[in-house]
Parts: sequence; structure tokens; C-alpha cells
Amino acid sequence: MLLTVYVDDLLLMGTSQRCEAVAAQLATSFELVALGPVKYLLGVEVVVDRELSTVFFSQAAYIEELLRRFHMKDCRGVSTPEGGTSEIEQERVDATQIDTLPYREIIGALQYLVSGSRPDIAHVVRRLGQYMSNYGADHFAQAKRVLRYLKTTKDFGLKMNVTGSAEVELLRLEAYSDADYANDQQDRQSISGYVTMLNGSVVSYGSRKQGLNAQSTMEAEYVAMNEGARDVMWLRGLCDELMWKYAVPTLWCDNTAAISLFKRPGKHNGSKHIENRYHYVRNLGERELIAVRHCRTDQMAADIFTKPLARIEFAQFREMLGVCRRDQQGGAVEAEDDRAASVCMVVMFAAK
Repeated sequence: MLLTVYVDDLLLMGTSQRCEAVAAQLATSFELVALGPVKYLLGVEVVVDRELSTVFFSQAAYIEELLRRFHMKDCRGVSTPEGGTSEIEQERVDATQIDTLPYREIIGALQYLVSGSRPDIAHVVRRLGQYMSNYGADHFAQAKRVLRYLKTTKDFGLKMNVTGSAEVELLRLEAYSDADYANDQQDRQSISGYVTMLNGSVVSYGSRKQGLNAQSTMEAEYVAMNEGARDVMWLRGLCDELMWKYAVPTLWCDNTAAISLFKRPGKHNGSKHIENRYHYVRNLGERELIAVRHCRTDQMAADIFTKPLARIEFAQFREMLGVCRRDQQGGAVEAEDDRAASVCMVVMFAAK
């Protein structure tokens, strides 16, 4: 069984007998309040569907509260969180204007959504977060556009497919990495995006500025590969700790030049300047701890984390991440046998 702890929230996962035994043991040292099968965890709604073998994570109630809080409840919705260009002017504002715009509050709230169940807004929230101390009307308008998108998709959440241990011998660990070369209009740095999956379900993702000026698209993609490799190795270590068996992790990349650099050790004219730390992914390959494979650009799930996308493309990549409407998965099944009770039990504790 598994036990996770966050401050005074405990999540027990296992058979009902084991959960009850562990809870009873903890109760000898702490005051416990048993909350039954998990429905909410850290503000995220959790819907377990045994018929479809899925778990659905949603923050719809939180989104509704945001729309009310920032007076956007009756706004007109949009189909994408950002427009077709990544350029936002870096505009200085005076202290009076800063005090009148709740920009920081909106971005902070959006960051919580990104960390919980909404990877589809990770790129735009990262980009807007760059201007927390230097924003203006354009930035505020873009932040409100994200809220308008959330108005349209408030019932969307992150769906994970559940596979029983008896159905698979080796878990499939995968990471997708991508980059948008010289994306930032201010400093011309590239943006890395990555998403890590366990048996096809998203478990980790990120959108980050690279912090260096890549000299080519190949270099930007290679740096992004390093981000993806680090994340999938974290998942590999977690599986080791849980004693889960898995196949060699796969890192997917859509740039053949970057893959060629991964496979060819040594220094080359176009890459000899690349810092040693970014060759971490190559070292993993040489030790056969990771495999790098090519995928088509239209199958690159991390593309959504690197740049704004048009409506149709955005919807396609969003679907790849498992972000969908709640009604696309069946309702939760409240079975009463031991198998149902083994879903989760959530208990809270406080020291005596």
C-alpha cells in the first residue's frame, strides 16, 4: 500500500483492510478524522470511475470562484488561452496603476491551476509570470483572456487511465520534449516544454525559458531534451522506490539534428560550445538508462508548452495530454466490495 502526507492531509492507497490497519496504528499517536474514499485532495476534485478505469482531476469549483472574484463570471468565453503571437510588450507602469490592477493575484491563482489539473494553460501562465513586477494594460488584458478561456473550459480536467498490476508486466515511462527557438521577443531566448507520462497518462509537465541564447534550433531542442530526460529519470527513480517494474524510459523528440547530436559523441563545429550539463541526456543514453526516439511534429505532445497555437492545433494537443470535459468520462462508481474500498481513504491528523 501507499501513504502520502501533505501537512495534515493523509492519502492511504491500498486494500480496505490495510488502510484501516495503518489508520488504527496512526491513531495511537495522532487524532485522525476519516474522510472515506477520496473526493477532494488539496483543493482538487478527484473522480474515480471503475467502469472506465479512469481517474479525473478537476478544479471546476475553483475556476468558478476565480471568475466571480475577478468579475469575469459573465464574460464571453474564448477557445484558446492566448492569441496567435507570443509577443507582449514589456511595459513599465507607475505605482498607482499597479495598485489598481489585480494582476499578481490572477497570475498566482492561475499558477495553482497549472500545478493541479490544467497543463493546457502552463505556457501562457509562465509567460505572464515574467511580468509580475513590470506589467501594464496589455498584460492584464492577456490575463483576463486566460480567464475567458477558463470560462469556456471550466469543466475540463486531467484524465488519467488506470492499469491494474495484473494487466501489464512493465510500466511504460515516456517523456516528450520540444522547444521554440528564440521565442522570447525581449531577449531572444528559447522556450523548453516537456511532459512526462506513465502508461500514457500525464504525471508531470513544464514550460520554461532556457536561460541561454541557443545558437540554432538544434541546440534549443537539445537543451529541451535535457529537461525531458531529467524529468523522466525522476519518474524512474520514483518507480524504483515503489518497486514498480518498467521498461527503459523513452524520450521523444521531433528534431532529427538534436537526436543525431545525442547519438554522436564528441565535439562538432555546431555544438562544441554547448555547456557540459546539457550533455546529461547523452550520458544517460550511453549508459542505456534512456532511449531517444523521433516522433512527428503533429504527435509532439510537448508542443503546447512552447508557444501559442491556433484553435484546432491547440485542441488536438490538449486532447493528447488527457485534458477533456468531465462528461467525457463516466460518473464515479460507488461500489461496496473490497476492490472499491481499496481506491483510497483520506484521513486528516493532528498531533495530540
